[in-house]
Amino acid sequence: METVDTRGLFCPLPLTLVSRKLKDLPAGEKLMVMADDKAFKKDIEVWSSESGNKLLEFKEENGYYVAIIERGKGFKGEKLIDKAKFIALGVKLHLIKHTIDIIPFKKPKYLITFVSVSEGVRADNFLHQQNIDSYIKLPVPKEIYPHCGIVFGFYKKDKAFETFEYLKKNKYAVEDVYEIKKGAYPKLT
Repeated sequence: METVDTRGLFCPLPLTLVSRKLKDLPAGEKLMVMADDKAFKKDIEVWSSESGNKLLEFKEENGYYVAIIERGKGFKGEKLIDKAKFIALGVKLHLIKHTIDIIPFKKPKYLITFVSVSEGVRADNFLHQQNIDSYIKLPVPKEIYPHCGIVFGFYKKDKAFETFEYLKKNKYAVEDVYEIKKGAYPKLT
Protein backbone atom coordinates (compact mmCIF):
# COMPACT_ATOMS: atom_id res chain seq x y z
CA MET A 1 0.00 0.00 0.00
CA GLU A 2 1.29 3.44 -0.96
CA THR A 3 1.83 5.94 1.89
CA VAL A 4 1.73 9.74 2.16
CA ASP A 5 3.15 11.38 5.28
CA THR A 6 1.71 14.86 5.76
CA ARG A 7 2.76 15.28 9.39
CA GLY A 8 3.89 18.84 10.06
CA LEU A 9 1.73 20.24 7.23
CA PHE A 10 -1.50 22.18 7.56
CA CYS A 11 -4.62 22.72 5.47
CA PRO A 12 -4.79 22.65 2.49
CA LEU A 13 -1.43 20.92 1.91
CA PRO A 14 -2.39 17.46 3.28
CA LEU A 15 -5.37 17.23 0.90
CA THR A 16 -3.27 18.47 -2.00
CA LEU A 17 -0.65 15.77 -1.42
CA VAL A 18 -3.31 13.07 -0.97
CA SER A 19 -5.09 14.13 -4.16
CA ARG A 20 -1.86 14.17 -6.17
CA LYS A 21 -0.89 10.70 -4.97
CA LEU A 22 -4.33 9.17 -5.52
CA LYS A 23 -4.42 10.43 -9.09
CA ASP A 24 -1.42 8.20 -9.76
CA LEU A 25 -3.20 5.09 -8.43
CA PRO A 26 -5.77 2.99 -10.29
CA ALA A 27 -9.36 2.84 -9.00
CA GLY A 28 -9.69 0.38 -6.13
CA GLU A 29 -6.11 0.82 -4.85
CA LYS A 30 -5.62 1.99 -1.27
CA LEU A 31 -3.51 4.80 0.16
CA MET A 32 -2.40 5.21 3.77
CA VAL A 33 -2.14 8.83 4.94
CA MET A 34 -0.46 10.04 8.13
CA ALA A 35 -1.35 13.52 9.41
CA ASP A 36 -1.17 15.58 12.57
CA ASP A 37 -3.23 18.61 11.52
CA LYS A 38 -6.23 18.79 13.89
CA ALA A 39 -8.54 19.73 10.97
CA PHE A 40 -7.47 16.67 8.96
CA LYS A 41 -10.26 14.34 10.11
CA LYS A 42 -13.07 16.64 8.97
CA ASP A 43 -11.16 17.70 5.84
CA ILE A 44 -10.47 14.13 4.67
CA GLU A 45 -14.06 13.01 5.33
CA VAL A 46 -15.53 15.87 3.29
CA TRP A 47 -12.89 15.64 0.56
CA SER A 48 -13.34 11.86 0.17
CA SER A 49 -17.05 12.32 -0.37
CA GLU A 50 -16.60 15.27 -2.75
CA SER A 51 -13.95 13.57 -4.84
CA GLY A 52 -15.57 10.14 -5.18
CA ASN A 53 -12.95 8.38 -3.07
CA LYS A 54 -13.76 6.21 -0.06
CA LEU A 55 -12.44 6.76 3.46
CA LEU A 56 -12.14 3.17 4.68
CA GLU A 57 -10.50 3.73 8.04
CA PHE A 58 -9.55 6.61 10.30
CA LYS A 59 -7.74 6.24 13.61
CA GLU A 60 -5.42 8.08 15.94
CA GLU A 61 -2.20 6.42 16.98
CA ASN A 62 1.00 7.69 18.61
CA GLY A 63 -0.23 11.30 18.53
CA TYR A 64 -1.11 11.46 14.83
CA TYR A 65 -3.91 10.34 12.51
CA VAL A 66 -3.85 7.44 10.07
CA ALA A 67 -6.38 7.29 7.26
CA ILE A 68 -6.86 4.53 4.68
CA ILE A 69 -8.46 5.79 1.47
CA GLU A 70 -9.60 3.74 -1.51
CA ARG A 71 -9.22 5.37 -4.91
CA GLY A 72 -12.65 5.87 -6.41
CA LYS A 73 -13.87 6.59 -9.92
CA GLY A 74 -14.65 10.28 -9.39
CA PHE A 75 -17.53 12.18 -7.81
CA LYS A 76 -21.01 11.11 -8.85
CA GLY A 77 -23.14 12.83 -6.18
CA GLU A 78 -25.27 11.17 -3.56
CA LYS A 79 -28.47 13.22 -3.72
CA LEU A 80 -30.41 13.88 -6.92
CA ILE A 81 -29.77 17.64 -6.64
CA ASP A 82 -26.00 17.00 -6.27
CA LYS A 83 -26.03 14.81 -9.37
CA ALA A 84 -28.02 17.40 -11.34
CA LYS A 85 -25.66 20.25 -10.35
CA PHE A 86 -22.64 18.12 -11.16
CA ILE A 87 -23.97 17.16 -14.59
CA ALA A 88 -24.99 20.77 -15.34
CA LEU A 89 -21.51 22.02 -14.44
CA GLY A 90 -19.92 19.33 -16.63
CA VAL A 91 -22.14 20.23 -19.58
CA LYS A 92 -21.32 23.94 -19.16
CA LEU A 93 -17.56 23.31 -18.93
CA HIS A 94 -17.57 21.04 -21.99
CA LEU A 95 -19.59 23.56 -24.01
CA ILE A 96 -17.00 26.22 -23.20
CA LYS A 97 -14.19 23.84 -24.21
CA HIS A 98 -15.85 22.87 -27.50
CA THR A 99 -16.61 26.52 -28.30
CA ILE A 100 -12.94 27.39 -27.79
CA ASP A 101 -11.92 24.43 -29.98
CA ILE A 102 -14.31 25.34 -32.82
CA ILE A 103 -14.11 29.13 -32.86
CA PRO A 104 -10.65 30.60 -33.33
CA PHE A 105 -10.46 32.19 -29.86
CA LYS A 106 -7.18 32.67 -28.11
CA LYS A 107 -6.65 29.37 -26.28
CA PRO A 108 -5.43 29.08 -22.68
CA LYS A 109 -1.83 27.93 -22.29
CA TYR A 110 -1.74 27.21 -18.52
CA LEU A 111 -4.08 25.32 -16.19
CA ILE A 112 -4.63 25.26 -12.43
CA THR A 113 -6.04 22.03 -10.98
CA PHE A 114 -7.89 21.47 -7.69
CA VAL A 115 -8.25 18.59 -5.24
CA SER A 116 -11.98 18.32 -6.04
CA VAL A 117 -14.68 19.81 -8.24
CA SER A 118 -16.29 21.51 -5.25
CA GLU A 119 -12.99 23.13 -4.28
CA GLY A 120 -12.67 24.53 -7.82
CA VAL A 121 -16.22 25.90 -7.64
CA ARG A 122 -15.51 27.39 -4.20
CA ALA A 123 -12.29 29.01 -5.52
CA ASP A 124 -14.19 30.39 -8.54
CA ASN A 125 -16.78 32.02 -6.26
CA PHE A 126 -14.01 33.51 -4.11
CA LEU A 127 -12.14 34.93 -7.11
CA HIS A 128 -15.35 36.47 -8.49
CA GLN A 129 -15.96 38.16 -5.13
CA GLN A 130 -12.43 39.59 -5.41
CA ASN A 131 -13.15 40.78 -8.99
CA ILE A 132 -10.48 38.47 -10.40
CA ASP A 133 -11.50 37.17 -13.82
CA SER A 134 -8.26 36.49 -15.68
CA TYR A 135 -9.13 32.82 -16.25
CA ILE A 136 -11.66 30.57 -17.94
CA LYS A 137 -13.25 27.50 -16.34
CA LEU A 138 -12.77 24.29 -18.30
CA PRO A 139 -13.10 20.53 -17.78
CA VAL A 140 -9.93 18.83 -16.61
CA PRO A 141 -8.14 17.21 -19.57
CA LYS A 142 -8.19 13.40 -19.52
CA GLU A 143 -4.39 13.44 -19.81
CA ILE A 144 -4.21 15.08 -16.37
CA TYR A 145 -7.05 13.22 -14.65
CA PRO A 146 -9.28 10.56 -16.25
CA HIS A 147 -12.41 11.51 -14.28
CA CYS A 148 -14.51 14.66 -14.22
CA GLY A 149 -12.94 17.78 -12.81
CA ILE A 150 -12.58 21.53 -13.17
CA VAL A 151 -9.51 23.56 -14.10
CA PHE A 152 -8.88 27.26 -14.56
CA GLY A 153 -7.27 28.16 -17.88
CA PHE A 154 -4.90 31.12 -18.25
CA TYR A 155 -3.32 32.81 -21.24
CA LYS A 156 -0.28 34.07 -19.30
CA LYS A 157 2.05 32.07 -17.09
CA ASP A 158 2.50 34.86 -14.56
CA LYS A 159 -1.28 35.18 -14.07
CA ALA A 160 -1.60 31.41 -13.55
CA PHE A 161 1.11 31.37 -10.87
CA GLU A 162 -0.13 34.60 -9.27
CA THR A 163 -3.65 33.14 -8.97
CA PHE A 164 -2.31 29.77 -7.77
CA GLU A 165 -0.32 31.43 -4.99
CA TYR A 166 -3.20 33.76 -4.09
CA LEU A 167 -5.61 30.85 -3.74
CA LYS A 168 -3.08 28.81 -1.77
CA LYS A 169 -2.46 31.75 0.59
CA ASN A 170 -6.22 32.02 1.16
CA LYS A 171 -6.48 28.31 2.08
CA TYR A 172 -7.95 26.95 -1.17
CA ALA A 173 -6.84 23.43 -2.07
CA VAL A 174 -5.18 24.15 -5.39
CA GLU A 175 -3.20 21.23 -6.67
CA ASP A 176 -0.84 22.09 -9.53
CA VAL A 177 -0.12 24.37 -12.48
CA TYR A 178 0.23 22.73 -15.91
CA GLU A 179 1.34 24.05 -19.26
CA ILE A 180 -0.52 23.09 -22.43
CA LYS A 181 1.96 21.98 -25.10
CA LYS A 182 0.53 20.35 -28.24
CA GLY A 183 -1.69 17.90 -26.37
CA ALA A 184 0.81 17.32 -23.56
CA TYR A 185 0.46 18.80 -20.09
CA PRO A 186 3.80 19.15 -18.29
CA LYS A 187 3.41 19.98 -14.60
CA LEU A 188 5.09 23.25 -13.60
CA THR A 189 4.65 23.01 -9.81
